[in-house]
Amino acid sequence: MQNNQSWSVWIDESKKIISIKENPAGKEIVFENRDIGMKAVTDLASKGYKIG
Repeated sequence: MQNNQSWSVWIDESKKIISIKENPAGKEIVFENRDIGMKAVTDLASKGYKIG
């Protein structure tokens, strides 16, 4: 099931951290929906990014 609301994460590239909470040190990335966003987060995690 696909959620049609946009979904945001904040990515701190210097510390390699992904967060769903606003992070002033990170860059906000907005995805078309949660499913697309979760795939991107999973891809980044496989490249060494931490979720925090």
